[in-house]
This record gives sequence, structure tokens and C-alpha cells, in this order.
Amino acid sequence: MRTNQIISESETKRMQNEITVFAQTLIPYYLNGNLNLIYKMGYNFGYKNIDNIPRNAQILKEESNGILYFKIFSYDSFIGFSISFLEDSINFVKQKDNNAWNNYKILILLFQLGLIFLLLFFLFYQIMRPLNKLKDSINELKNGIYAKKLKINQYDEIGLLFRDFNEMNEKISRMLKARELITRNIAHELRMPLAKIKLAISLKDGVELKEDLKKYIDSLNRISQNMLEFERIQSEGFELKNDEFLSESVVFEALKDLGGNKISLNIIKSIKIKGDLHLLSVAIKNLIENAIKYSDDGVVDIELNEEGIVFINKGKELQNDISYYFEPFYRGDITKSGYGLGLSIVKEIISLHKMNIIYKYDCGRHIFILCFKRNIF
Repeated sequence: MRTNQIISESETKRMQNEITVFAQTLIPYYLNGNLNLIYKMGYNFGYKNIDNIPRNAQILKEESNGILYFKIFSYDSFIGFSISFLEDSINFVKQKDNNAWNNYKILILLFQLGLIFLLLFFLFYQIMRPLNKLKDSINELKNGIYAKKLKINQYDEIGLLFRDFNEMNEKISRMLKARELITRNIAHELRMPLAKIKLAISLKDGVELKEDLKKYIDSLNRISQNMLEFERIQSEGFELKNDEFLSESVVFEALKDLGGNKISLNIIKSIKIKGDLHLLSVAIKNLIENAIKYSDDGVVDIELNEEGIVFINKGKELQNDISYYFEPFYRGDITKSGYGLGLSIVKEIISLHKMNIIYKYDCGRHIFILCFKRNIF
């Protein structure tokens, strides 16, 4: 008799715990008004819905927070629970039994809930991990660490966010590097023409001094213009124009500021091209000045044909590959200091237009060909 009582009390206690956990699972759906799902879940776990708590029921447990009321009750061979919110309530009962399957239903429910929570945690981690990487990169950006690209392994909204961040970071990095490059080399660039001006003032006078000063001031002006152009095309807000014009127009635009240098122009064929007239004229002007400066006789031949513009000058063969001379602030022969940004600006402008420039050395002649084909430099 005592044993049966202990077993009955143990079973009742077990079912109370089961009901408590099950009711806690139902409460969120009840507050959201999803009664159909609640009734379905109750049915799946052996419960049935009743309208009211029977009058002869014994209240085993009762809890309330002032708004939500929860009761566990028992009558005859049934045990059940009631959830009341405001004026609404739901009541479920099931028959008391010692069936092993019913004993393990709550464990199965807990296992399923555990799997759901584990899956939610994994999804949350998958979302937060790349966002944390982005946060770390933004903090590095704030501390002055640039040009660090985020690796993109996904192609959803977060992947697009990474791509936009990389593009922004690259633009900022290019702009700061350009300014750093100019700041670091500006004194070196200006030293030679300033020294020549100082020397001319001390040794010459009259017309000769005036001509030399004009030449050296023009040199300073070209240096400053190249620096400004280089920073402008590296800046974040730079926009490339796309006008249509004839190929000889851009050559004439470049030649108008070059004075009476020994330049031979041969127009075989003029074609229409699209691009930024001003920037292309800057590139051509730098190519002409470079050809004149490093020419043995100070003469440059220019030819326009259907492929592009050809620049030819006589001179010694280069000691390094041509790509070496397109780096910013390169200086070759120290006795003939070039404009350190000249050819690098040419490279940047040609790349922006997706055109191509070809160099070759043939029979003592340097030959640069600016091709209008839309190829990357």
C-alpha cells in the first residue's frame, strides 16, 4: 500500500514537471495567439482540450505574475494544466499512466528544443563572425592601418558589404599613398630647378638670365602640375570624362604649351576616340617631354595612325625594363633628372582609359606607342 502510494506520488511529481516544461513551451505561442499550433502540440503529446477546470479537481500547483496565471490540477485519473491571460484561458488534461513512451515524451521534446537552440546558435555565430571581422577592420582603419583586404567567402548581403568595404579601403589607401609619396619627394623634386635658378642668378644677367629663369620656372610649373594631377586622379571623388574627339585634337592640346621644341608631326590617319581630353593631353605632353629630355639630338617624331600615336626619339638603350621607369619618382641618370611623376602619370591615365602603351627599342631609337585599343595597361 505504502509502495503504491510512493509510486503514485512519484508519477504525479514526474507528470507535474513534464506539464510545467510543456506549458512553458506553449506560453510564447499562446501569447502570440497561435492556438491552432497549441492544440496540435497538445494532441501530439497525449493531451486533450477541455472548456473549464472540473469542480472536483485538486489544485496541485499554482503560479501567477499578476497577468498570466498557471495551474496544475488533478481529478479522478486525469492530470492537467490551465493557462489564463486576461480573460482568455486554455485547459489541457491527460490520463495518468505509467507508459514508458509517455515518460520519455518530455525528454524527446527537450532534445528537439536543444537541437533548435543549437542550430540558432550556429546561425548566429555564422552571421556574427564576419561582422566581427568587419568591425576589427574598421577599427584598424580608424587607427591608420590601410590596404588590408577582407577575404570574401560568401556572396550574400554580407559578402557585398565586404566588397564595398574593400573598394572604399583601397580608394582611401591609394589617396593616402599618393599624398605620402608627393610629400616625401616634393623637396627632392624641387631641389634641382631651384639650384639651377640660384646658379643662374649668381652667374648670369640680362637676356641670358631671363631665358634661363623662364626655362627653370617652367620646370617648376610642370613639376607642380604633375603633382596636382597625380593626386587628383588618385582621389576618391575623381570622375573620368568620356568625351568624343579626334586623335589630332589631343595632340594639338598637348603641343600648345611646349613652345618651339624640335617636334615633327606626321598625321597618317586621324580617328575618333573617347576619353578625357585634358588627361590624355597631359599623358601625351609627358611622353613628348620625356622623349625630348632623353633624346640625343633633342628631337621627337610623332606619328598618328589608325592604331594610335607613336613617339620616336634617338637615345641610349635603357638599363632596366620599361616598367621600372613608370614607377613614381624614378630617377635614371642623375645628370639628367626627370620629372619623377611624369611617366607614372602616363601609366595612371592610360590605365584609367583602359588603353595600352607599348615600348620598344630599335636601331638606337626609343619608340612609345599609345594604342587606342581598350586594353588594360
